[in-house]
Amino acid sequence: MGFFFCVKTAVVDIGSSADWVKINVQKTKDFFEVYALVPGLLCEEVRVQSDPAGRLVISCEPEHPDNPWGVTPFKKVVSLPSRIDPHQTSAVVTFHGQ
Repeated sequence: MGFFFCVKTAVVDIGSSADWVKINVQKTKDFFEVYALVPGLLCEEVRVQSDPAGRLVISCEPEHPDNPWGVTPFKKVVSLPSRIDPHQTSAVVTFHGQ
């Protein structure tokens, strides 16, 4: 069982605001865990990457922009309290928008 610590982060929308996307960050002893709730999206519509500044970028381009759920394209940048190594990152997207 790991221990989680509160982490002070900044999450910024690039472009249109996407308040419906909820992001939570936790830190264990060795790494950060970032949870993004993106309901109504398919796995292949969500992209997670780290940028050259070591920040985490979560973005989406819905396959059907006129979807009944009101899901719109978004890009969120998560700044963590310390830089991340882009070569030591991984992402998992579930079918349920997490």
